[in-house]
Amino acid sequence: MKYLTTLEVAHELKVSKQTLLNWLYASKIPEPPRNRKGYRLWSSSRVSLVKKMIGEGRLHKRTVVHREASNRPEVVTEFAREVNQFLRDGKIDVGSFLRELGRLNAAVGQRVSLRRPASARRSKTA
Repeated sequence: MKYLTTLEVAHELKVSKQTLLNWLYASKIPEPPRNRKGYRLWSSSRVSLVKKMIGEGRLHKRTVVHREASNRPEVVTEFAREVNQFLRDGKIDVGSFLRELGRLNAAVGQRVSLRRPASARRSKTA
């Protein structure tokens, strides 16, 4: 998979590079992953997500994107596609990735669960 530079993405979105960087710095759009040299890796799914956000009017200069918006199913789906592609491109084993993710989250006192949240599970008491 070919990744785009920040400048290429800005041109594709028809905004200046500085505008795109400002959106990143203000957390209006999710930060893309970076390579070992620190360059941002803009995938096509990431670019389409930003295009969708622009189309929805969520990236106006004075608009703040709230964190709860990232839990929307279409955003989660785009992230999942992007992570999947990133793992395939890097030939990274999904199981190893999930174990490392769990280890990192445990280090900050959180627990990663691949099961449905308790609120989504049905009670077995009748």
